[in-house]
Amino acid sequence: MGKFQDKVCVLTCWALMVMYNTAERQYAVGKGSLTWNGARNYCQVCFEDLVTLSHDNIEVIVKMLNSQHWIGLRKSFNSTSNYTSNSTMPWSHWSNGEPLTFQNWYPGWPKFEPSVPDNDCCGCSCNGPATTTPTMSSFTDITDPNVTDLTTFWETSTDNMTVTEDYVNITSSVFTDTTFMTSTPLPTPNGYIEDSCVAMYSFGSWVEKDCSEHLPFICYEDHFSGYFKVSVTNVTSDNATVTWQWVSDRISHYRVAVKGVKDDKEMTENKTDLTHDLVGLTPGTNYVVHVFPFKCGRELKPENFTFYTEPNKVQNLTITNVTERSIQVNWSKPDGNLDFYVIRVGDEQLNTTTEGIEVAGLTPGTSYTLFVLSEVEDRSVWSEESNITVYTKPSKVSSLNVSDNTNHSVFVHWGQPEGNFTGFLVKVLNSADEILFNDTVDRTVRELPVETLPMGTRITIVVTALANVSLEGDNTTITTYTAPGPISNLIATTSNSSLTASWAFDEGNYSHFAVRLWLDGTQEEAECNETKKTTVTFDELKTAANYTVDVHAVSGHLQGPSMKVSKFTLPSPPTNANATFVNKSAITFTWTPPKNIAKATYLVELNSTFYSQSWSDKIIDETSYTFSNLTSGTKYCFEVLVLGGEQESSPASRCTVTETEERQISLSMLCSSAETLLCDNSTTRTRVFKQLKDHFSELLKDDIVWTLEATEV
Repeated sequence: MGKFQDKVCVLTCWALMVMYNTAERQYAVGKGSLTWNGARNYCQVCFEDLVTLSHDNIEVIVKMLNSQHWIGLRKSFNSTSNYTSNSTMPWSHWSNGEPLTFQNWYPGWPKFEPSVPDNDCCGCSCNGPATTTPTMSSFTDITDPNVTDLTTFWETSTDNMTVTEDYVNITSSVFTDTTFMTSTPLPTPNGYIEDSCVAMYSFGSWVEKDCSEHLPFICYEDHFSGYFKVSVTNVTSDNATVTWQWVSDRISHYRVAVKGVKDDKEMTENKTDLTHDLVGLTPGTNYVVHVFPFKCGRELKPENFTFYTEPNKVQNLTITNVTERSIQVNWSKPDGNLDFYVIRVGDEQLNTTTEGIEVAGLTPGTSYTLFVLSEVEDRSVWSEESNITVYTKPSKVSSLNVSDNTNHSVFVHWGQPEGNFTGFLVKVLNSADEILFNDTVDRTVRELPVETLPMGTRITIVVTALANVSLEGDNTTITTYTAPGPISNLIATTSNSSLTASWAFDEGNYSHFAVRLWLDGTQEEAECNETKKTTVTFDELKTAANYTVDVHAVSGHLQGPSMKVSKFTLPSPPTNANATFVNKSAITFTWTPPKNIAKATYLVELNSTFYSQSWSDKIIDETSYTFSNLTSGTKYCFEVLVLGGEQESSPASRCTVTETEERQISLSMLCSSAETLLCDNSTTRTRVFKQLKDHFSELLKDDIVWTLEATEV
């Protein structure tokens, strides 16, 4: 029995990835040609097997073909031996052992063995030439470093299935198809083949072929989501261990790729075992691990795992500010990455992305322990805790007041502060901040006499709540005097830019007077004016402004009640009144405000002498005004003046005429005279026309637009 060896085949394959349900089935269409056994060997090594067909995938496969291709069906296939047998059930199984449940034969196929009478050779020899049928194939190792990676380059959608075409260039994969000579008869005249293999046309129908014939072929491979499991354990701030499950003995090695989600740098390494230690990672970083199995030089679909490294612990935790109801805590950002910080105070938890936070809503005078942690976005990993303990400041005392003032003593009263406290500190200071009285009293005390104070001294009383014995809250202060008598007869006189205040002081002594000037609730000068005189003048003031003068007497540490008077400075007039817009029924007037004016109030007026009409209005801080509903061809005179209280400035004025809407009025005059032909005399007519024009001039003047013309009849 002879044997022969097929030629070396260098194949280039196109792989189409078809997605449906939870599985991915990859179909590889061989562009080279092999015998059926050679094709199956190639498919088993580099994929799963020759393709199997069903109602679900035949349309997809047909779209991939342009000629006949081997499929995974052989007439006498035995799923135990994987090769030909004498089974009485032809076409019963696919080459991968699955039962045949779908058939799509071309009409007239398959061919059945014809009936031939025994010992009847029709005068010819019954022993035909020996033919070859493929019985077994062997192959060389196709793992080759020249095999390129699988690279997706286009994608379409077909029948709700995503189809991705990838290119696999196997540059030196050598398949040797070893066949043995047998005594299998040649195909009969009707095309019957004893042990046939099946090829599929590009339009989907099947025919039988000699298994030793060289045809293109179709392989398949199934990839299911989660077909092997990847996990990451022993995660620290800079290390982790990646492990994965064994996939198949056909896998030559694995490529492990690790990349930070927000990092362009990728760490990759090829492994032949099932574990890989990651070192030198960045703390608090989201990493994605891809494990790619390699088979026949092809990089298969990876399984992935995402994890975070543990962020580092915050450093330099300090308290930078404490108030009654808040604590400002700050820290240094640790090395590495993190997404936010978690601050825990009692049962409350706060998040922040900055290296500091104000914890608010606390109780005054209370001890709090703050815990700060670094965390990542998915909250699966966090750092060790850093903590610090601090008291909030106690609240200020309420309702601090002084009564029973004498030359040497005062009586101090205050209310209970909010929150917690342990006592009170009471101080009395003079104007030089020298301590005249200093005492700590129990938390139950709410009033205290302060005596032996120097006479004629301005004193400041300070009451402070205490917490944790010595922690002081904010001070509550009050300054007190034994007041001298009030001033009287406060009078203010003004000009356009100045105010002079004068007053009288009838009883008692004084050292000086304090005078303040206010405009619309705002003090004009930072410091009050102090004078021993009973008059003061303020210059360079705004025109038409309502100023308030506040005066009180001071005698040593004593301050009397204040007296106030308000007065407008005299208003300055506006200028440059002008008509900027005129039509038949409206006029817009503008003007320039006076210099150095505060809040300007203007009185605008418009008059028509002819129609005895007038309009007026008050406007604030506007320098234009439009009068509407006017009469065309009419002269209107405008005035604008500034109001300052009850004072008025001189006006700025302007007269203008609305646009004319011309109308003609015809007047006929009948002349009669005792003198013959007097009315026909031209001199008479001229004299009468002049008298009529003089009459209209006296009546209409220039208050409206008019003309008078004579027409000869």
